[in-house]
Amino acid sequence: MIWLGGPLHWCSKRQTITARSSAEAEIYATDEYCKSLQHILHLIEDLNLTKTLVSLPIKVYNDNEAAVKWSRKLTTKGLRHLQMRENSVRELENDKVIQVLHIGGTDNISDMFTKEDKDIQHYLECRDSIMTSEQKFFTTNS
Repeated sequence: MIWLGGPLHWCSKRQTITARSSAEAEIYATDEYCKSLQHILHLIEDLNLTKTLVSLPIKVYNDNEAAVKWSRKLTTKGLRHLQMRENSVRELENDKVIQVLHIGGTDNISDMFTKEDKDIQHYLECRDSIMTSEQKFFTTNS
């Protein structure tokens, strides 16, 4: 989910490849997210609104610590096989366009769009945090 004063873009879809780990699945999702984010950033730049709406690096939250570490080139042997296209996440991190941060699973508001939440109170807290967030440009990845 990309947040700009409210939900600007979100997506939930089944991955077309079989990931060998949850970290790999999160890395693929982060790559897709970064492509959408770059598209929106280019539109904002074309409208000359960059200084008004965006401050770099943009925080990208991910609830998988291995995927967060991978974005900073702290990889494990189990993740060496990833395709080169996912390295765009690392390039954006190195260029200070994004900053991938870990977020706890209970605090990840994007889960309400992708996972069944049997705890009604948790769902209401997530919903309310979206409706009252004071973040200027808050981004989440799941």
